[in-house]
Amino acid sequence: MIRTSSTALNTVIAAITIALVAIGGSCFRNNAAMAAPAALGRLEQESVDEARVGLSLVMDPHPEGKRIGRIHIVNQDVFSKRDWYFQLLNVFHRTTRTNALARELLVKPGQLFDQALIDETIRNLQAPPSIVIANRSTFGAPELSSVVAIVPVVSSSPGTVDLLAVTRDVWSLRFNTNFEFQQNTLSMLSTSLSENNLFGWRKFLSVGFDMDQGRMGVGPTYFDPNVLGTRMTLLATATAWYARDTSHYEGNNELFSLRYPLFSLASRWGAGVDVTHQDAVVRSFRGNRLRVEDLKSTPDVIEQLPYIFRRNITTLDASVVRSFSHVGDADDAGIVQRVSFGYRMDSRTSSVLSEFPSSTSAPGSAQEFLAEFAPLSETRSEPYARYQMFVARYGVFRNLDTFDLRESRRLGPSIALEIGYGIPAFGASTTAIPFSASASWALGSGDGYASATIQSSARVRTGNLVDQSLSAQVYVASPPMYRGIRMVLSTETASLRADTHRGRYFLGGTTGLRGYAIGDFEGTTQFVAHAELRSAPLAIFSQRFGALLFYDLGDAAAAFESLLPHHDLGLGFRWLIPQLNSSVLRFDWAVATESTTLTRAGLPGRFSAGFLQAF
Repeated sequence: MIRTSSTALNTVIAAITIALVAIGGSCFRNNAAMAAPAALGRLEQESVDEARVGLSLVMDPHPEGKRIGRIHIVNQDVFSKRDWYFQLLNVFHRTTRTNALARELLVKPGQLFDQALIDETIRNLQAPPSIVIANRSTFGAPELSSVVAIVPVVSSSPGTVDLLAVTRDVWSLRFNTNFEFQQNTLSMLSTSLSENNLFGWRKFLSVGFDMDQGRMGVGPTYFDPNVLGTRMTLLATATAWYARDTSHYEGNNELFSLRYPLFSLASRWGAGVDVTHQDAVVRSFRGNRLRVEDLKSTPDVIEQLPYIFRRNITTLDASVVRSFSHVGDADDAGIVQRVSFGYRMDSRTSSVLSEFPSSTSAPGSAQEFLAEFAPLSETRSEPYARYQMFVARYGVFRNLDTFDLRESRRLGPSIALEIGYGIPAFGASTTAIPFSASASWALGSGDGYASATIQSSARVRTGNLVDQSLSAQVYVASPPMYRGIRMVLSTETASLRADTHRGRYFLGGTTGLRGYAIGDFEGTTQFVAHAELRSAPLAIFSQRFGALLFYDLGDAAAAFESLLPHHDLGLGFRWLIPQLNSSVLRFDWAVATESTTLTRAGLPGRFSAGFLQAF
């Protein structure tokens, strides 16, 4: 068993910080280099070569200063000639229509060649902007292309340059699946029978199934990124929830979002309205069992109350945004500032279930449980204003979250500020002033990347400062070292105080400590750090495979001074199937270094699997 004092924790944090700075220093020497076109990865180069040869085109090495002539658009089948007899499956896939792709291009014939606009087009095609809905959750637009490349080619007209835009669809009619398997239990499953590219129009329609440790849900989702051929986006979802153990119906949730987004850095105006409704049961688990709690108000009584309650939420959020951008040149990245004004109505209530322990066995326990563990029942009605600023400088990286595919990350500083004012005359439960602030900075070159973020929020409510939240994250990926091995380090700390949402952090499993049971550690303060040595991807035909060694460190407790770090170490396997997803499949095996109530140290360890890198 390993126990670590808070002094040791400070030493570990300092050591990690020094390592982050040391590794990061070699990564970020020349941000201006990001203005040049990024080199193509192997999968992208293969797709470009295939399209270029098929059209008898020749690359133009000097497109600068020329006007764009013709734009050749080639959308390739999911399976290429390198995928053996899987090519036969292409007959069941409707590739994206050329006019649907042309609509997404930010460059047009007759314009001067602009590498920045080409890069922005690639970012939009490969990773469409996510929709942040009213309750601050995020819906990522469905992935449509695993490979996106736009390159200059020689034009038949003197003084002009043509463009070749190449995309390769991911398989669209499929079971989209994300899962987590740990402690010999399928702890999370999200799957859907969907058409990610309905009739080749880049629209998404699915019937999904979601399951966690306590419930199962089924319902449709529709996402339209170009309503009636416009830039308007529409997202609508509905889910009916059933208890996992009994299959009894227990609630539902719905979402409707209609937006006119800022679809490019040059966009000036955007607006949106989000409506959400939720009537669902909230549970928390420790290991594979429902968490039980004792009331602090009765220290002499052991209640062992199950952590389960019903939560009803209805929100309306309408806003308009004005963007102000300064267009920079190759040596002066543009600065983008955005000012938003909106109105938010948010009504939330909590209640215990009918099977909650009776008042005869635990008098008053229902209301005391809600007061201690459930979010405050409250109605918020508040206009708000938001300010954002960031530098429009981007870097292209590989083998951070994916293997051989292009990953665009925004570099430089960014800040966001928001303030609101809750008005009882408009329906708010009480006068309140919510405010939040965040700042981040990212640095990188073509082979190394680092970012740091700090976020804080609170509300002034009835003269008290409530809902205090503070968090900080640091992430560093070193340049590839010996034989392409990359070191990736990450650390995060967060704390909640006077929180009317009754939020807590849970560590264990894929939430931060892979060698420990799900939710093994809990508290209103957390610290977690990771270190991984990741191999370079091994290419076998179009597939990519990789391995890694990792070390996790962390704890969750009531306060910073109570944190006593716990450790695990292990190894993992990663697999990229670009025809299905740009995210890697993750398989991790971890061994805890100390025993807890739920976890036994040492072998056989714990296995987990899912999509995306663990951090």
